[in-house]
Amino acid sequence: MVGNLKPEIFKLLAGPLMAFVAFVSIGQSIDYNSIILPESVNDASFEEKLVRLAWKNNPSTKILNRQVETAQIEVKQARWSFLNDFRVQGNINEFVLDESTDLAGRAAFFPKYNITGQVSLGFFVDVPLEVKKKKQQVAIAESTINQQKLALRAEVLTRYEKYLMNRESLLVQTEIVEDLFASLSLAEQQFQNGAIKLEEYNRIQDRYNAQKLRQINSQGDFNISKIELEELIGVKLENVL
Repeated sequence: MVGNLKPEIFKLLAGPLMAFVAFVSIGQSIDYNSIILPESVNDASFEEKLVRLAWKNNPSTKILNRQVETAQIEVKQARWSFLNDFRVQGNINEFVLDESTDLAGRAAFFPKYNITGQVSLGFFVDVPLEVKKKKQQVAIAESTINQQKLALRAEVLTRYEKYLMNRESLLVQTEIVEDLFASLSLAEQQFQNGAIKLEEYNRIQDRYNAQKLRQINSQGDFNISKIELEELIGVKLENVL
């Protein structure tokens, strides 16, 4: 009996479940206009300012915007392309221009003028399809911009996190070197006074040299991460307001 109820229960739950999935999917849609905060937002965090600067100063942004503008112009061109296939012709009865030549009164048997026009049958198919195609190209260009926004934002934030990590690593390593330098200075005095042997002094000096080398590497990693971040934002990190 219970086994027979399972399919019925599933059918009852299927509708609400699908509605819930659809609701969640809609709720998770991306607002691409909020990925890059506009200049009017003054209380943006430091990270958001970096993202905004990178978007503003990145040459690819200008390229993508011009691609959208070009695609929009092509839509307008496609809408008016029917003029290429539209033809209008006309002529005027020669006797209208000079009645003195109509000695036999023939002008009464001919129209004074006539106008004819023609439109290619392809206009009714080709033009709408071409407009639709150009609109798709606009949508593609706009989607490319949105994709660039996501990629650039992720890259800026990733490089900024790397910069922060290397900065903290350098600070820690600097403190270690300073402590070891104090220990080395003390050991040097103790060695001169004969309080410790040469082996003990060399051991402390080796520890200092090893940590000093790590400090040099940390300094290099920090400098490189700063350069890589400034490459994206286009200005010195110290100048970001």
